[in-house]
Amino acid sequence: MKKYFVIAMALVPMVFASCAGNEAKLNAATERADSLQTVIDQKDGEIDALFETLSEIENNLTEISSRYSQISSLRQQHPEKNANVKSQVTDQLAAIESIMSQNKSKISQLNSKIATLGAENEKLQGFIESLNSRMAEQETQINNLMSELTISKETIKKLSGNVSDLTQSNKEKDARIAQQQEEMAYLADQSHKAYYVVGNYDDLKDKGIVSKDGGLLFKSQHATNNVNVKNFTLIDKTKVSSIDINLRKARIISSHPKDSYEIVYDESDSKLAKKLVIKDVNAFWSNTDFLIVSTKR
Repeated sequence: MKKYFVIAMALVPMVFASCAGNEAKLNAATERADSLQTVIDQKDGEIDALFETLSEIENNLTEISSRYSQISSLRQQHPEKNANVKSQVTDQLAAIESIMSQNKSKISQLNSKIATLGAENEKLQGFIESLNSRMAEQETQINNLMSELTISKETIKKLSGNVSDLTQSNKEKDARIAQQQEEMAYLADQSHKAYYVVGNYDDLKDKGIVSKDGGLLFKSQHATNNVNVKNFTLIDKTKVSSIDINLRKARIISSHPKDSYEIVYDESDSKLAKKLVIKDVNAFWSNTDFLIVSTKR
């Protein structure tokens, strides 16, 4: 029996050493797997971005075809005899030239990136070659059309520059509008904010919200100027029409028109104020955004 016990005790360190070794290998394998997954995720993100760019180019090509069809329709109205129609044709050509320029720029960016994508390179390169072929066909069509309409390439380039400037101007305008809308939303949110507090005089005094002044016999409460909003409850004044009180002898210390609110008392206890009802929201908050209700303990 002692012999078996000695053998068992000798095996224990070996078992623990084996477990420790396996755990270290497992941790190392986990780290390698995590690193590999990070690389895979990064590559997937790059591929998704490239295919998104390809989609944008495809949409641009479709728009060019659509504008070309519109020009074909306009040609039936004899632009050489009608200055207004010729102007519309020229504008369409300028827009097409601008879109073509964008596509060429996007293709150039793609070519500089796909070399790093390994197995996906060949697949993407096939897409790009197909797009380049379509772009070349469209460019040939547009050049032929301009020759037929006796409109110079220089004129179109100049107009396409104007289109690009106008597009950038519109983007800046949209950005300004978005910023203004955000500012208006913020101001609207701020204008809806109001604060209230309900408590007895001692509590309100300790928080620096109210104080008393007057003679020895008659002292009146009034709001202080040092108000900390953390001591108040924040509300949306446009959505709150009543505030619960449920304390005795409630008094409104803050400045609010008398006819803009009503304190509702308990039917069985005339001194127990149940709630404050705001009858006219605009009038009630016209003097201050802070409501102070002082009560008895």
